[in-house]
Amino acid sequence: MIHSGSRNIGFKVAKRYNELAVSLRGKMPFSVPKQWQLAALPLESDAGRNYMLEMQCCVDFALANRRLMMDHVKASISEVAGPVEYSEMINVSHNFAAMETHFGQKVMVHRKGATRAFAGQTGIIPGSQGSASYVVRGKGESESFMSCSHGAGRKMGRKEARRKLDLASEKRKLDKLGIIHAIRSRKDLDEAPGSYKDISKVMANQKDLVEIVVKLRPLAVIKG
Repeated sequence: MIHSGSRNIGFKVAKRYNELAVSLRGKMPFSVPKQWQLAALPLESDAGRNYMLEMQCCVDFALANRRLMMDHVKASISEVAGPVEYSEMINVSHNFAAMETHFGQKVMVHRKGATRAFAGQTGIIPGSQGSASYVVRGKGESESFMSCSHGAGRKMGRKEARRKLDLASEKRKLDKLGIIHAIRSRKDLDEAPGSYKDISKVMANQKDLVEIVVKLRPLAVIKG
């Protein structure tokens, strides 16, 4: 299971167009209260069209990153285990927007911390370094705009985790489970199991959105 995206280029594209949308607030043919901290670009405007194109470029770049990383992982496994047969790659994107039809209308759906869960669609919901992850099948629940969670979700921010979590305790949890990990110092605690929510509760809370196909147990984690 590989988790990577467009990294800095995706952040820069989102930041640039968000700042542009904020600067144009009040000049658009619609009004959003400032306190909502939301801004928008009309899809028919040059800025709106350019944003959609650049965002899609970032999504495609992210997939290309994951494919290349997966190729390297497969090559390494083959060196040790010989020929291995793989099933089709499951690709999951989040932090993106897409035009979809919901409740009989075409709408732009923004997913952050969420992924698509269309009826019959295969997806992945990761836990943490020390907990299960799941291959799931979407149920196409209309009330969630056919979406499910992107993963367990954080219960601590990165900086908070580095401050509050106990390094020895987090390492001991993973060692006891026999998981190969890379938690060596306090700076690694932002991705420690203790900084994430209980994945079993997260899955129970979205049983109306997805069905579990496979439960995965972590064996080794490499954080790049």
